[in-house]
Amino acid sequence: MPRRFRDQHLKGVWAAIPLPWTARGTLDAGMLRELVSLYKAAGVHGVYTTGTDGEFHVLEIAEYREMVDAFARAVTDLDMPAQVGVTWVHTAGVVERMAYARDRGIHAVQVALPFWQPLNDRELTGFFADLAKEFPDVALIHYNIALAKRFLTGAEYRALLGVAPNLVGTKQTGGNVAAFEEVVLATPELHHFVVDPHIVPGLLLGAKGTYSAAVNISATWMMEWWADCERGDWTAATRKKVMLDRMDREAVRRLPHLSAEPAWSKLYTRCGILPTMTLAVKAPYLAATEEDASVFRALLESEFSEMIPDVSR
Repeated sequence: MPRRFRDQHLKGVWAAIPLPWTARGTLDAGMLRELVSLYKAAGVHGVYTTGTDGEFHVLEIAEYREMVDAFARAVTDLDMPAQVGVTWVHTAGVVERMAYARDRGIHAVQVALPFWQPLNDRELTGFFADLAKEFPDVALIHYNIALAKRFLTGAEYRALLGVAPNLVGTKQTGGNVAAFEEVVLATPELHHFVVDPHIVPGLLLGAKGTYSAAVNISATWMMEWWADCERGDWTAATRKKVMLDRMDREAVRRLPHLSAEPAWSKLYTRCGILPTMTLAVKAPYLAATEEDASVFRALLESEFSEMIPDVSR
C-alpha cells in the first residue's frame, strides 16, 4: 500500500488546505468540502491538511477528529488523493492521530518530528521505527522543517529507510539547493516535494512536486505553472517563480503585522479561490482582518492580476 500510494499519487501539485472556522470557533465542514471540490475541478493532484497552514499545532484531539471525519468524507466522495498531518509533541500523540486517520480511510500521513526538544540520533530512529511497526500499511511523508529543531539530511533519510520501509516521501522546506540535491541523490527512491518558492530549482534537481499554499490564490495559475515545468518551459516557469517571490515580499511589506502561516493561507484563499473563506485563526496567533483582505486583494489586482484568473473581478 505505501509504495503504491507513492507511485500513483505522490507527484504534482498538492494543496495545503486551510481550516475554515465558524464564528463560534468550530470547523465549517461545508466550506472544507467546497475547498476540496475547487481543487478537484482545477486538476490539482492531491490535498492535505493539518500541516502548518492547517493549524495542527493548535488542534485539541476532539477538534482533530472532527476535522478528519469531515475531510475523509470530502476526499472520498470527490475521489481526491489525500494526506492528513499527524504531527504532535510525543509519539503517543502521533500514533493516536495516525490511527484515527487510517481508520477513516486515509492511508498517507505527513509528519514532522516532535518539536519541543530536538531528537538525538537514537530518538530519531526510534520514532520512525515505532511508527513503521504500528502502521506498516500507512505511507509516511516526512515534513522536514527547521521548526522541529532538526533538519534531516540525505544520509539520515538513508539510515531511516532501514527501520521505516513505509517512509515514501518528504516535504522539503529549506531553500538550500545543495542540501536538497544531497537528499535527492542519497534517497532517489523517495518522492521528495518542495514548497512553492523552490519549485523551479527543486524540479530541476529531481523533486516530484510541490506542497502548495499559492494554489489558494489561484488553482488555475498554479496548474499553469506546473504545466510550464512539465513541458520543460523553464523560462515561463522561472517568470512565475519570480512573480510569486515579488508578490510575497510586497505583501509582507504592506502587512508586516501578519506572521502566522495560517493567517496568510486564509488571506490567500479569501482573496483567491474562495471569497467566502473565513479569516479566523486560533489564538494567540493574529488573524488577518477585513482591512488586510482589502489591502491584499488590491495588491493582487493592481500588480499581480495574472495570479487571480479564476476569481471574477
